[in-house]
Amino acid sequence: MQKVLFLFGELNDDDIDWLITAGKIAKIPPQTILIQENQPLENFYILLDGSVSVFIDLMGVTKDIAVLQSGEVFGELSFIDQQLPSASVKTCGECLLLAVSQDKISDRLNQDIGFSARFNRAIATFLASRLRNTVRHLGEDKDFVFNQSRANEAAPSMIQENLNVATTRFDWLLRRVQSQTAPENPV
Repeated sequence: MQKVLFLFGELNDDDIDWLITAGKIAKIPPQTILIQENQPLENFYILLDGSVSVFIDLMGVTKDIAVLQSGEVFGELSFIDQQLPSASVKTCGECLLLAVSQDKISDRLNQDIGFSARFNRAIATFLASRLRNTVRHLGEDKDFVFNQSRANEAAPSMIQENLNVATTRFDWLLRRVQSQTAPENPV
């Protein structure tokens, strides 16, 4: 399940409009490091188009742990627990991203209790879904790599109720972004 659908299924139209106006839309070239393991993170990202690779460094050896496609959200874990990122993220090809400053999101969470409740519920729901999916598939392969198609199996019933609304909202966001000119790599 695309994480953005969890998010957009909980947020309302005003919340999504705020994300768009508060964030920066950027076309990012291939092989750009967006998140560096154990380095401070400034943004929460929504991947609008393209794919990114999530990887870790194990004593000098790079291990891929996931490939995320359009509609995924990343940078949320460090935002929630205020810890340094436990993995790195780089673009696989050219990507279109919406990057929202963690400071702006924190300010909004502190100022708007409704937004805070909706945003935190969405993140908690997709983190729980990710954990359930990981646990379900851990024994299948000793070289386990998160597979996005497997995550689609685990959509909780509450997101199913909001799936049409969330999909419509994400499509609306994409149409709005495509009507704007995305500058090259301002993130």
